[in-house]
Amino acid sequence: MKKAAAVDLWVQLLARARANDWSSFQDPEYSISDTDREVVRQAFLDAGWHATDIEALEDGTRQRSVSAPVTSEGVNRNSEAMLERLLKPLMSGLSPADRLLADEAHFVVEPKAGPLVSTINVPMTDETIIAMGTHFTRYCGLIARAYVRTCNLLPFATGMEYSENDLRLKLRRNPDLLFYWWRIFTSYALTGTHCLTEFKPSTKDEILFVEQMAAAMEIFALAHELGHHCLAHGRQLNGSSDSRSEEFEADSFAAKLCETIEGTFAYREMQGYPLPNPYLWSGAGGILLLGSIEIFRKVKEKIFYNPHFNTHPDFVDRADKITHRNVLQIASYQTRLDFCSSARNVLKCVLLELEPIMRVWPFEELSLKLPEDWEVAQEGRTRSLVPGGLQHTI
Repeated sequence: MKKAAAVDLWVQLLARARANDWSSFQDPEYSISDTDREVVRQAFLDAGWHATDIEALEDGTRQRSVSAPVTSEGVNRNSEAMLERLLKPLMSGLSPADRLLADEAHFVVEPKAGPLVSTINVPMTDETIIAMGTHFTRYCGLIARAYVRTCNLLPFATGMEYSENDLRLKLRRNPDLLFYWWRIFTSYALTGTHCLTEFKPSTKDEILFVEQMAAAMEIFALAHELGHHCLAHGRQLNGSSDSRSEEFEADSFAAKLCETIEGTFAYREMQGYPLPNPYLWSGAGGILLLGSIEIFRKVKEKIFYNPHFNTHPDFVDRADKITHRNVLQIASYQTRLDFCSSARNVLKCVLLELEPIMRVWPFEELSLKLPEDWEVAQEGRTRSLVPGGLQHTI
């Protein structure tokens, strides 16, 4: 059977994860309280949704989670459903040659916190485990929502027509939105989860753009890690590989694949309507993901300094390469430039406005009260089974 070694290794890693207190398995005894359910329901009502809309959403989510295949026994069923949903368009966009290579990759949901997707090469084989953390898609949804709301401060004026002063002024005049960004980053930096972020669901006017951007971020991440697999990255046992060059190559693979995926029937079926997704084909979703993770890292390093995780190329260089590919395709290039520039510009202004907060926030006091860096605690459970240098993380 193809990818048998990958499946076997994942069984071992999953067993080890069960002994790790920081693993994010779902508690089988947990049941959402009536109070929490009512809070969520009220948040949707406040965002303009009707009771029938909420019931339809709950029913759809429940049905997808029940029917989704199990990649990791005990993880959140919604995460399994999200992975299944994303894999169909991902596979549909591959060339025949890359599809054969992709069949040797074992896609799983990893019981791991953080906004992360990673690749684990299986030693002595051409097989790979591509693991999506249980809190990854929630992160993408939050960032997409914050991004769309920021763009709405200056409609159609955050891309090529952007003014840094105007956007920063709008952010200052909307402190609730700025602190929404801040709470997303600090929540994931402190806990690896969304638990400290206020639940503010999308309105009906926002939902299309939020879902498109979130999907673009999620697909780019999986495509990036699949690129590492298809390009045989990290398999040089003599340590001769250049990790930064490999990241650029994986970004290029992902950007091209996203462009192909956007035109497939499988993607339109996943999306549920026949409208194009410019965040996906342009690469803007990838840029928003990479840039937001860089800000997340900046915040996290203020609390837990771990240079081990800072092994990727500079975000600006990665964004440039994604934006300025296929410059001779004049008709699409200008649109790509506008969407990609918007993602970069919004993140730049958000970071500039958050930096004064970062300078005065009591990070040192926080770090003294926290028992351990959740990312380091999680890292140990796979490193002992997989030789060093054979893992990639977006």
